[in-house]
This record gives sequence, C-alpha cells and structure tokens, in this order.
Amino acid sequence: MLERRVVLRDHIRLLIALKVRPDQPRLVTENAITLAEAPYETGSYVWGLWDGNIPVGLMAMVHPAQYPWHLDGDDRQAAYLWRLMIGAEFQGRGYGRGAIGFALEQAHDWGCPRLVASVTDEPHSNIGFYEKLGFRRTGRMPDGEVEIVTDV
Repeated sequence: MLERRVVLRDHIRLLIALKVRPDQPRLVTENAITLAEAPYETGSYVWGLWDGNIPVGLMAMVHPAQYPWHLDGDDRQAAYLWRLMIGAEFQGRGYGRGAIGFALEQAHDWGCPRLVASVTDEPHSNIGFYEKLGFRRTGRMPDGEVEIVTDV
C-alpha cells in the first residue's frame, strides 16, 4: 500500500537510487537534484513514496501562498506539483495514481481549489497519464513544458 512520508536523513540514499526507465530521463529531474533544490525553493515540500519498507518514488509540491516568485499568469491559488517520480521497476502498478491522490489531498488541505503541474510534450511523455486523471492543458508553456491543471 502506497504511503507518503516526510524524507528523513536515512531515506536520502534510497530515494536517490531510484531511476526512471532509459527512455524517460528528460521527463523528470533526478531525485538527487530535487532533494538538493528543495531547501532553496521557498514553500516547497518533498515526500518519499513508499510501499512498506520499499521506496518507490518521490513527490514534491509548492504551496502557492508561501512561494514569493510567481510569474505573470501563474495561478496563485493553485498548489503546484513540482516533481513526481516513480522508479522504473514500480511504474504501471498504480503508484503514480496514488501519488496524484496524495497531491490532491495536500492541495485541499492547503485550501487550494486547483492543482497545477507541467510536463514535457515529447515521445514517452506522461501527459496522457495526467489527462486520464482529469488534468487539462491550460495553454501555457512555462519553461517550455505543457502546463496542466485539475480541480481539487
């Protein structure tokens, strides 16, 4: 059963060891980078995704009210799913869907009416995964990625 846990010191190497499939390296930033950047991203929160004692992924979100660097056009009421990574050997088992459930729950707890993310639009992209879960394209392309949103 998938659990979302605060990242502890003992978890770091296990989470860094998780990798995506060989055809996916440009779809999500490596966990080591996310863990290194998080302390410097005001309003960011990072969780490990676990199935029992096995780490299966990493999820990071940004609280919109705590983030001081909004750009013109940003939805300042939407929680931002900053990163979602499921290890290659764990993909296709429902962990990504479960993680989106956690993200929606967290956005709701923060009082956000929407959840925003951005995805690459290239071969092997995960945009179809998000669209199946109710996300829709906003028409914006922040940092060259397709922005998507869903209601909480």
